[in-house]
Amino acid sequence: MSKTWKPPEDIDPECVPLCAAMNRVPGIQTIESCCGHGKDPFRVWFVATSLDRLPDLLYWFDGCHSGFYDWKVTVATDCAKSPVHFKVEGPAGAFSEADSIAALIADVKTS
Repeated sequence: MSKTWKPPEDIDPECVPLCAAMNRVPGIQTIESCCGHGKDPFRVWFVATSLDRLPDLLYWFDGCHSGFYDWKVTVATDCAKSPVHFKVEGPAGAFSEADSIAALIADVKTS
């Protein structure tokens, strides 16, 4: 599977580094994002086709590993019991933190 990711035209530019890094992890595909524009939390929604690779991604959203303690990952579905999706969420205005986490994820082996 190719891990070449092309950002959608309407993506918030602040989300590009983190989404690109996340999409490089096998089994992970981002589906939506919003930088929060400095007022709301920084958010990226994604699906995992391989739960075995989740640790490679989620490790870096833990403050013990990234140094940023206000990030969390949640899992949800909807009223129609659609397949689960995940949401990573950081504080409002956490643009530089997102970039730092993206750099850490970029070091994950993609094979």
